[in-house]
Amino acid sequence: MTTVSSLRRTPSAPAVVGYVCAAAGQSPVPQINTLMRAGVAEEDIYIVRTNGHKTAWPERDLLLPRSRSGGTITITRLDRLFYSVQNLIIVGTELRDRSIRLHAVEQNIDSNSLEGRGFFGMMSVFATLHHEFVLAATNDGLAAARARGKTGGRKLKLTQDQVDELLQLHSTGASVQQLASTFKVSRGTIYRHISLASEEASSQTR
Repeated sequence: MTTVSSLRRTPSAPAVVGYVCAAAGQSPVPQINTLMRAGVAEEDIYIVRTNGHKTAWPERDLLLPRSRSGGTITITRLDRLFYSVQNLIIVGTELRDRSIRLHAVEQNIDSNSLEGRGFFGMMSVFATLHHEFVLAATNDGLAAARARGKTGGRKLKLTQDQVDELLQLHSTGASVQQLASTFKVSRGTIYRHISLASEEASSQTR
């Protein structure tokens, strides 16, 4: 077993990983045992601790970009990986689009099963609606910026205000692809800012 922060030293996660999320003072052992019974190797179980903050899980955001296409993320329940229904819709749909299997053992939800595909297909519809809302809000913001004399176009880098905004949008469920489109930068740039914010948050809690 290890912590998600160790992924900073590796280019990708194993093909099948277990993800354990336990609050401070809560034992992760029950989750670990459940994942091992589901066939996850002990050394491939990643453990994170939360401090009760429900809208930003930077350590989780280290795991998702490094998960392999065709790989599997195994959890005990959906709330161990997603902090809201909106976050489940957005991030779950992104995992499906990247062909990453999601298996919630205790809830018997498997994105590779017929029922699971239907479940995530429904989420995809809601994700599309969410994207349209975000895009409309972004367009309104760009129009307001142009009215103040600012021009659009591809940006070479992001200002600190833009970084703060993208981190806030990501924490409320916006996917990396949506953020890349919104801020007109590459997915790699978005991932770097998320990773840097995660490292800063981890160093502040040590």
